[in-house]
Amino acid sequence: MNPQEGSGSAIRVLVVNESGFIREGLCKVIERFRGVDVVGSTSCAHDLDAVVQTLCVDVALIDAQFPSQAGFDAARQLHESGVETRVVILSVNPSLTDVRRAFQAGAIGFLLRSAGISDLEIALRAAVKGEMFLCPTLLKRLYESSESECMLEGGNIGAAHPNCYSIEDMLLKAQHLGMLQQDS
Repeated sequence: MNPQEGSGSAIRVLVVNESGFIREGLCKVIERFRGVDVVGSTSCAHDLDAVVQTLCVDVALIDAQFPSQAGFDAARQLHESGVETRVVILSVNPSLTDVRRAFQAGAIGFLLRSAGISDLEIALRAAVKGEMFLCPTLLKRLYESSESECMLEGGNIGAAHPNCYSIEDMLLKAQHLGMLQQDS
């Protein structure tokens, strides 16, 4: 099964979150997106690769704080199983290590729980296209900070600082600015 990239079919989403309240809320929100169907939700990551294959899931939205941070393990399990389901990690208060772990585990997106509903929709649509997604809230703060630092240095953003950062650069900057927790 290939993700439904550009096929006109609905994007098929699985929500994985231990909290029934949050899981149901996410499902209700996602079901309002045009061209997106919630095909399942679960509080358990057990046999997740079999579940996504059975349900033909395009994108799994997995909570990073899933019991004992098993969300990262679930993302890695899906990635290593060879299924073509893309993973977007959802986190309430990530550390730099959390964001790194998500992408190293094979996730293609990272979304803060405090992000808006439109960010969730964009993250799901980007994931199904195979596009990496990092929460715009973090990106906006990083851009504004970089712009300010550049002005203080007397630089021209367009010429001297082309605003091309690697994920690692952005994550380090986010941690420096206090947007990500310090690793313990």
